[in-house]
Amino acid sequence: MSLARKDEIVSSLQSKYSSGTGAMRIDNSARWLSRVTLVVAIIMIGWGLSVILTQPVTAWFATSSTVWMALLLISAIWQLRGSFISIAALALATAVVSRLFSILRLNPPASIAGLKPDDLDLLVATGPGVPGFEILGWFLGALVFVQFMLRAASVATSSDSREVSLNESALTFIRVYVGLMFVPHFGSHILGGPFQFKIYTLYFETLGIHMPAAQVALAGAIELISAVGLTLGLFTRPVALLGSVYLLMSMLLGGHFQIGYVWALPEGGYEFGVFWAAMIAVFAVLGGGRYSADSELWRSEPARRLLPKIVREVLAS
Repeated sequence: MSLARKDEIVSSLQSKYSSGTGAMRIDNSARWLSRVTLVVAIIMIGWGLSVILTQPVTAWFATSSTVWMALLLISAIWQLRGSFISIAALALATAVVSRLFSILRLNPPASIAGLKPDDLDLLVATGPGVPGFEILGWFLGALVFVQFMLRAASVATSSDSREVSLNESALTFIRVYVGLMFVPHFGSHILGGPFQFKIYTLYFETLGIHMPAAQVALAGAIELISAVGLTLGLFTRPVALLGSVYLLMSMLLGGHFQIGYVWALPEGGYEFGVFWAAMIAVFAVLGGGRYSADSELWRSEPARRLLPKIVREVLAS
């Protein structure tokens, strides 16, 4: 064997050893962080339960928040395995629980009759919430974000194609992000309780929307489906198409296309909404990618037996 060939083999082995060592260090850091994340999630759940048990919350709010705190606990335990899907699930549950306790109104106004549209705008935006809860939510969200970055770095370090791996991670991050953007909306529309629902119903009525209560429920359902589907990468293509069309229709019905080009105006604008819709539409074309529930679900053996190949390929990519 030539000397040059020997040097090439030694260099290759050294590179693989270095990559393996780097990935191991990152994985160790990620495992330590995942345990801290679980502890913080349990603290959030305990705080939320104490609010439900000691404060005059409605049955509607108590039920919805308890369900999502259960999902938070499940995803916090699941993320100990370090998969991208489990981290995405934890991000979704964290965002929902944090949002719910940030819009909680323990002492809503006795009557909301006669309020002007501007007043309704302020009331639907957010409630006073539980003091300090939102900060805890941001802290837990930051831990989840760092976990995602560590996981992406670990995969990229051990991957044969670092560039492809980083691109997949970047698309996953964008997909999760646009999915989480729906959380404040369905959180207020259908999970916040009777007061929030009533406020949104009156707000939709001022926009001239027919059957406002049904439309609020429908909007909340679409937002919930879009958040779960995009965040987890589940039925990504049809969900992305639904979410994108919904955003454009909601801006049309809400009059945002008539407001103008300056989206920072107090009344809003359409640039942000159109950008959001366009970003979501990308995933109607690309699908959920490698790190999605679709990638695992539709390539499983039961899916192979039950679905035609073309259907599986469309859903799994």
